[in-house]
Amino acid sequence: MSKKIFTVLLLAVFMLAQFSIASAVAVTGDASITAIPDFSSGTDVDLDWAATGMAAGTKNILVWGREYAAVPVAYDPADCQLIATIIGTSDASGTFTYDFTTTANLNALTTGDQVEFTLSVDDQTCATADVPAIDSVMGVNYVDASAPFYIQGNPPSTTAVAASLDTAACNTFEYWALGRDASLIATTEAYSGFGSWNPQVTGTFAPPAPMGPTSSLLSWTFAFPATATGAWSASIAPEDAAGNINPVDYYRNGVAVVPAELEDCATFSDISGSDYETYVRYLATLGLISGFADGTFGPDNTLTRAEASALIEISNGYDDTMLPTSAPAGCDFTDVAATDWFSGWVWQACDDGLMNGVGGGLFDPNNLLTRGQVVTILNNVATSYFATPALFGGYIATNNILLNTFFIGAYPVGYGFRQAAWTDVSVGAFYATPVQKAYGWGVAEGTSDTTFSPDQAATRGEFAKMLYRALSIIN
Repeated sequence: MSKKIFTVLLLAVFMLAQFSIASAVAVTGDASITAIPDFSSGTDVDLDWAATGMAAGTKNILVWGREYAAVPVAYDPADCQLIATIIGTSDASGTFTYDFTTTANLNALTTGDQVEFTLSVDDQTCATADVPAIDSVMGVNYVDASAPFYIQGNPPSTTAVAASLDTAACNTFEYWALGRDASLIATTEAYSGFGSWNPQVTGTFAPPAPMGPTSSLLSWTFAFPATATGAWSASIAPEDAAGNINPVDYYRNGVAVVPAELEDCATFSDISGSDYETYVRYLATLGLISGFADGTFGPDNTLTRAEASALIEISNGYDDTMLPTSAPAGCDFTDVAATDWFSGWVWQACDDGLMNGVGGGLFDPNNLLTRGQVVTILNNVATSYFATPALFGGYIATNNILLNTFFIGAYPVGYGFRQAAWTDVSVGAFYATPVQKAYGWGVAEGTSDTTFSPDQAATRGEFAKMLYRALSIIN
């Protein structure tokens, strides 16, 4: 080989080497994550990005993800994804959906996992690009991979829920549901909650505040039009703020309308427009409550303990011809005389274990029934009668999951779909446990976020609503 040819070949090799070295050098430019939600599902997350000051030519915007560790690990090219290829532009921005399922190390995330992200600008793609520095973190995202769990209530019925849910007793009723995004046990978990807004990352590794409330109560008043016919369905599909959604779940799935569902519910002259109208009319249709001789119900009226004994035992299927004429054992109250109009009702409620005295041999019949006493009565109903289908018109039976499982079954006190730190419910008070149960499982509401007002006089309408919820068939 001549010296001239050798020199030309050597020069060519040198130039190719220079080109190869130059092509592996990262392109000038600054990229950043401008917004990322605190929470995402275990499938993907949307992040907003921007890049500025990029050199001319072709360059790639790359996003790198890794699971948070106390001792940071290096970013892995197998967890890198190409955001965009930019040609001849110095600035660019957009939104990119980072897909966890296509990565090597982030494809099996669970609720509570934290993922760290950073961006780079390079003329290479992920497999051959320069790996970002180990301490480079531009955004953090928590994973909520679990959809909410929930219970849903059908109108009270004597028939157990089957594949097709129960028909209603009349044309207007409430479907209701109570859902929770957080577990019933963990207190430090990261969960997105019920909500739809996405705040920016705060930069902390402590679990951020949920985007929505822990729990949510649905009250869906449903009314059949007079012309309804054929198969009808009603369903929900609860979704949390991270986008995890449950499959469609039915209250009724293609159940044919029956004539009773087109008939007007029982009514009273003073119930129209009341917050309790649906509950009062439906329970009256079932014969579980009654109004006054003048055709009114008095939904906003308070009631005495004597009146409450009558109301609860009417719901229990009694009339005044079935009541005791003398005090049963343990129910001989000094302030209840045989000549009192309420004596038989008080004695029956006491003998059934639904209402007790106030101490000192007294029943206190003329004092007002309180909200704390209402939930205590319902708790007594659950513990006394859930396994006796003949009582309460067959509405308390083994198929009543709300009462026989949630109120007295496998779930300890305080384990409800929702909890509240009541400032007016003292530990050890006779109503403390019933309040926790009734609120936790959706039977009763507080009077504010922090108060239950257990000593506040209850109204007849409140009583009807709580009884309706307690007797609902839960799916």
